[in-house]
Amino acid sequence: MRPCALSFVTLLLLFIPSLVLAVFADEAYQLDYHYPLFGIPQAHTTFFHHPFAGSKASLLYTLSQKYVLGAINPKDGAVLWRQRLGEGVSNDTASAFLSAVDGENTIYSAFKDSFRAWDATDGRLVWDRTGTGLAKALEALATDDGHGDVLGLSEEEGKTALVTKLAASSGEVLWEFRDDSGDTPLGLSSSKDNVYYISLHSALLKGHKIKVAALDASTGASAGVTTLSSDSEVSSPELVLFVGTNSVVPLIIWTDKGFRTMKINVIGQKHVASINIGTRNQETIESVSIHASRSLGSPTHFLVHYQSPKSHWAEVYHVNIATGLVVKAYDLPEITGHGTFSVSSQGATAYFIRNTDLEVTLLSSAKKDVLEQWPVATGSLGNSADSHAVSHAVSEVVSKRDSKFAVRSALVLPSGDWKLLQNEKALWVRPEGLAGVIVAAFVGLSEEDDLAEELAAEVHSNFVSAYIHRARRHIRDLEHLPAWVKTLPSRIRRNVLGEQSNIETKDLTRDGFGFHRFVILATERGVLIGLDHGNQGQIKWRTKLVEISTHDTWGIIGIEIEDGTALVRGKEGELWRVEVLTGKVVQHQPGGLFHDFKTAVSVPSASGENLLIPVRSDGSLGDYPKSMIIKGTGVVTRGTQGSLNGWSLSKERKPTLAWRFVPTSKETIATVAVRSAHDPVASIGKPLGDRNVLYKYLNPNTLFVATVNADTSEAKIYIFDSISGEIIYVASHSNVDSRRSITAIMSENWFAYSLFSDNIDLSVDSSNTDHQFSKGFQLIVSELFEAPHPNDRGPLGSSQNFSSVYPAIAENGQTAQPPHVISQAYSVPGPISLLSVTSTAQGITPRSILAFLPSYNALISIPPTWVDPRRPVGREPTAAEIEEGLFRYNALLDFDPKWVISHQRDILSLSEVITTPTILESTSLVFGFGDVDIFGTRVAPIGTFDLLGKGFSKLQLVGTVVALAIGTGILAPMVRKKQINAQWTA
Repeated sequence: MRPCALSFVTLLLLFIPSLVLAVFADEAYQLDYHYPLFGIPQAHTTFFHHPFAGSKASLLYTLSQKYVLGAINPKDGAVLWRQRLGEGVSNDTASAFLSAVDGENTIYSAFKDSFRAWDATDGRLVWDRTGTGLAKALEALATDDGHGDVLGLSEEEGKTALVTKLAASSGEVLWEFRDDSGDTPLGLSSSKDNVYYISLHSALLKGHKIKVAALDASTGASAGVTTLSSDSEVSSPELVLFVGTNSVVPLIIWTDKGFRTMKINVIGQKHVASINIGTRNQETIESVSIHASRSLGSPTHFLVHYQSPKSHWAEVYHVNIATGLVVKAYDLPEITGHGTFSVSSQGATAYFIRNTDLEVTLLSSAKKDVLEQWPVATGSLGNSADSHAVSHAVSEVVSKRDSKFAVRSALVLPSGDWKLLQNEKALWVRPEGLAGVIVAAFVGLSEEDDLAEELAAEVHSNFVSAYIHRARRHIRDLEHLPAWVKTLPSRIRRNVLGEQSNIETKDLTRDGFGFHRFVILATERGVLIGLDHGNQGQIKWRTKLVEISTHDTWGIIGIEIEDGTALVRGKEGELWRVEVLTGKVVQHQPGGLFHDFKTAVSVPSASGENLLIPVRSDGSLGDYPKSMIIKGTGVVTRGTQGSLNGWSLSKERKPTLAWRFVPTSKETIATVAVRSAHDPVASIGKPLGDRNVLYKYLNPNTLFVATVNADTSEAKIYIFDSISGEIIYVASHSNVDSRRSITAIMSENWFAYSLFSDNIDLSVDSSNTDHQFSKGFQLIVSELFEAPHPNDRGPLGSSQNFSSVYPAIAENGQTAQPPHVISQAYSVPGPISLLSVTSTAQGITPRSILAFLPSYNALISIPPTWVDPRRPVGREPTAAEIEEGLFRYNALLDFDPKWVISHQRDILSLSEVITTPTILESTSLVFGFGDVDIFGTRVAPIGTFDLLGKGFSKLQLVGTVVALAIGTGILAPMVRKKQINAQWTA
């Protein structure tokens, strides 16, 4: 009977993590939220497209600055599909291209050295051609046989330009043309008989000549070269404003640096038309852009858009392809402010659409006729977007009966948000400006902080003073009584009847459980954003703190929360103090203090506020007010030669280099991890099933460092004491893929990291030389104890004091042994790009490991029992181990679908996950952010043991109590009468 009982208990324990991590159907997508973003759409890679011939329904496609390719439903802004083409931010957004043939269910992309074809309806990869050099142009061609071709232009090493013609259906190379002249490739154009390769040839003195090479469309053979005299105007490729890609607008348009002259050439001809650019009201022209329809059958008309600091205007031109004659058709009036133009076509008719902050205007390209004009409603952009400017737009025009039109315009705003207007009505706004979050911080409730201070004051006072203090506090709380009474009906309906409350709170109010928090985000574009984490991540405010150029990233150290304000610190000493509820800047300290330094580090000071210490490029520290330093403060910096420097700070002297770690000449530091600032320890020991205790090695100064050697494919793991520099633990891994990142996390007395190397199955005898190791992704979890034996604290166990400088020396002079480390390695089915850990108020709840899986685009919560290093290897667990929740070790850690806290959401590119405790000890709030998406939720690693579930019926409980009361009231007189009668008859 006993073995059967043990087997039953073991089976029950195996199911426990699944039970506690299961999410009720009514909680999924209710407790969490997700912003599936693209990033800011690019003007030249965003368009409306009909994926099926003859269909009136179109989709909106984009390839954003974050290199996210996808399709949007124009009706509601919902994401239909997304594909990430590249990680990180590039300084060359023009190296990405997107093209399609109207009516075909395939779109084509070019990014870096890859040309790809995608299914336009579901985003499946059709074919991929990689290794053709850096992409410079892309054009999809429609052919008479209906199969289509794709033209690609790329630049190989050695400045060799490569023109490639690919079969649209398979990606097969039909022909190639190489240009070894060293000219700068610029673009491609095509006609029925020829393909034109346009490049810039450096002139003898200065500037560039535009060179047009005609290639046979069938074979790719050279059919002649035409050189245009553009060296007096074109000093850089940016001055070539437009290169027509097909026979509809076979034009090359360029201008000079001062925007004084614009020149137009019909591709294949030598004639160049010149147009003088005039200014309006003596204003300087900031930019000139060209808009022309590329759809087959459209007229050869184009619009020139001029933008000045205060206004914008436009001119429309018609081109005679046969003679090369360019004629101005009409002018569009100057309008104050920033505006944008877009083009759309239907058959042989082209339309120009003008978008400003006040109105939408539809114009014919043939003559100066305003076909439709709609005023834009004030506030139609919502609180999350700009209301005074538009960066760029794409539009679609649909003609209706009675000469009426409908226009859909997808506008990109300066904030980065993406908005769709249908005529004058805003249908949706996508907050693409949220992409690229670099720092985030949770905002605690000020009410909770005030209560904690009040309780602390009462604890540290005598009985009478504490009683008086509490009485006064309760009297002050009475001012909130009217508001509380007003909310009683809704609270009763919500808590007793189970109704959902749709009331949105304007302020960050306390909810009793600590679930209602704010998250402050800082994006790479210099914007600070306030999200209501407790209200589905709604955007409450945005504040632009600094202007950042397109290809730069905001240098920010971090965000600190102090007394209801967010303190934002920059790398050059700049500081902003912002109200967390409104986003209002209440204090600004200009930068430039640390312009000679690489960065700065924030450390606690004696005044209670954090102190900013500058760090030089060699890892040394700059000057700082020494009187504010707390004794025993240490700082670790990155130094020269890939080293780590440990600095000791003091009030009496300059910072002292306490220790320095220099990897070998072939090693580089891959990852550094430290314990979280909030990492409470509920127990100093780990109770065992036999009632003994393993004492944890608890050192607040532990530092995780991982190094890799690319030559030997070896990785080493070091655990340091960051104050003394002493190496506490070392481990090594062989056959490691040094090209892949190593991610790590530290908490309490354990650490975990993931890498790609040889898999080690600890359940197999390693002495067997015939055993073959396979490569794969591993998750290694290690736990540190003071001694290998239970109830043993080692030589330091009886010490009254502990030295951070000499952690291995006891008061009695004995030398402590290194901590006892128990490690376990698990093979996981895919890469782990980041690790984090849940956080609770007291640290009583076992911590779960949060891991982001880029191959699944999912965030999972791994139960602590599944990665416990003490799981028995090669044998069944004993009765005592079963009581602890341990079960037999298995080298393969397969991710249970119930661990996926992001559910079926497709999350792209999380770079960091932060957590914060709630009032409930069982629950932790989770927020993930990164280069693209944002995700927030709350998790309970071992279940919500301190919170009633939604399945608990409060109405049934109240009804039961009322029924018992009524029954008692009815039966009580009857019982009393019966007892009295029994006494009389006795």
